Amino acid sequence: MNLRNTLSLLLMTTLASTPAFALNAERAPTASGHAYAEPYKAVRKEGVLHIEVRFVTDYPGYSGEIIYDDIPLDRIDGQIYAEFGDQSFSLLREDGGVVAPDNLRLSFNDEPDKNPRVGTWKADFVAPMHDVNEVMLFMPNVAPIGPIVIRDR
Repeated sequence: MNLRNTLSLLLMTTLASTPAFALNAERAPTASGHAYAEPYKAVRKEGVLHIEVRFVTDYPGYSGEIIYDDIPLDRIDGQIYAEFGDQSFSLLREDGGVVAPDNLRLSFNDEPDKNPRVGTWKADFVAPMHDVNEVMLFMPNVAPIGPIVIRDR
């Protein structure tokens, strides 16, 4: 088991033991345990898979957190990737960079009852073959996100 899988397992085990944070496909907890990644969409079009994730909290006085910050381009493939079945795919590259945000910082939220959103994330991946209908997303400091149903356009 590699370090990434060990950390994901540790995060999931820790958060799953907290009654308010049951793991499911709808909500993947962040490292703080006070915010969740919610898959919004995965759209496959012309060889590109566009994934969007929303981050929410239900914790009053959530102070925000850094999910990742300025991952060097030569290390990003092992930090943020998608899995389709038994295959792993890196972020799409364009003009010498990746088609994803340079960092992901979740914002402060004092009143999640009014608006629970604390962040959003969008990125592009090389699309899997058309017989693949679901994707799992992996990024630092968040439990595995998904499976996310892929829609074709």
